[in-house]
Amino acid sequence: MNIKILIVDDEPSNTELLEALLEPEGYTLIKVKNGEDALEYLSGNEPDLVLLDVVMPGISGFFVLKEIRRNEKNRAVPVILLTSLSDREDKLKGLGAGADDYISKPFDRVELLFKVHTQAGLSILRRQVNEKEKLAGVMDLLLEGAVLTDCNFNIQQMNKTAMEMLRLKDTSGNIEEILLKTFGYIVERDINNGKFMVGRPETTSYPAECLSVEYHRVPKINGIESSYVFVFKDVTEIFSRNKMKTDFLALLSLKMRAPLTVISGYSTMLSVFESEKKLKDIAMAIMRSSEFMESIIKRVLFFVEIENTSLTENEIVFDAKELAGRLSVVYAKPCNLAIQAEPAKIKYWQEIAAEELIANAIKFCDKEEAKVSVIIDADRIIVEDNGPGIPAGEYKKVFEPFYQINKSNTGNTAGLGIGLSIVKRLCESANMRVKLEKSFDGGLKVAIGRY
Repeated sequence: MNIKILIVDDEPSNTELLEALLEPEGYTLIKVKNGEDALEYLSGNEPDLVLLDVVMPGISGFFVLKEIRRNEKNRAVPVILLTSLSDREDKLKGLGAGADDYISKPFDRVELLFKVHTQAGLSILRRQVNEKEKLAGVMDLLLEGAVLTDCNFNIQQMNKTAMEMLRLKDTSGNIEEILLKTFGYIVERDINNGKFMVGRPETTSYPAECLSVEYHRVPKINGIESSYVFVFKDVTEIFSRNKMKTDFLALLSLKMRAPLTVISGYSTMLSVFESEKKLKDIAMAIMRSSEFMESIIKRVLFFVEIENTSLTENEIVFDAKELAGRLSVVYAKPCNLAIQAEPAKIKYWQEIAAEELIANAIKFCDKEEAKVSVIIDADRIIVEDNGPGIPAGEYKKVFEPFYQINKSNTGNTAGLGIGLSIVKRLCESANMRVKLEKSFDGGLKVAIGRY
């Protein structure tokens, strides 16, 4: 390790002798001729040791020593006084002012090297302890749990929050083994950064717990071995709220489906067997309303499904023309559809996303006829319409669950406000992004891809 020593002496012969004795030992020497220059250097630098002459022109070594001990930055730097004084009181004065040791002139080589080596080593150790104390102090101020480990995941530092989250009684051990034993999670050793969730069920002693864990590898620097920093966040409450929400939506959807099936069945019977035109029209209106309710329930179930499962695996054949025709009946709005490569074989998540976007294009259209353009393949989904569009200031907000654009903006009845939220979740599950722009006809263009 490179150890820097500041030599403060006005006698060139003393400085040359110290240089001849210390440089062969590998020390880096900084030489100044008086106290003023020493204080100037110390104002912007932090040496590992100061060799300070007592008697100098201008300010004395005692004054320099006093200033060093007053300065927060250099207060812990060890100082060895260089003195030719034989008076015991002067030596005691120096030690009382904060000197760590003294060396009498003329210098004895063995004594000099021994004392320099001892104080320089103590300086490094003191600084390491100080830095560890600072790190521990900062870590304890964090709201998140923080753990610092070596390259083998052995714990070096851990704050109180992490101890409470992991229910540990001391800061020893291996974080990899703790996570495996407590949560059954195996940390990936061959990556520099990782993020995962761990949890454990409720017991008679502890409530249920869910933690978000993120870790980063700190590379090897200046010979110091690499290490890892783990950050733990308690997301139990958020996880519980989301689970409660999705469970409620799933239950609500199932409860609604039973009476809806009855309504749909009887309205179908009326439309087939009733000869009177007025009653037949009523039956058709009931059918359209029940189909509309069915589409709402499907969207809620999609929303729940996105929360709990992956939709990126299975492939299906997507028929956009059939979908557009069905949605035209549901929303009583003619649709002029332009589709590229129809029908297309796509992932299940793409079908759900495309259906949401086409449904929105027809449902919210404020023209007599909805014009919808669709491009869909393995790498992209683009849906453009001729509707009223969305104000640019609302682009980010519409991706929030249950957010609704004002009715005056759409010209139509507001939906549940989960359509674009579903689309965004689906894109994230496939590592894609979704962008909103103005369409060819002044409406809305939704583009999904790897941007």
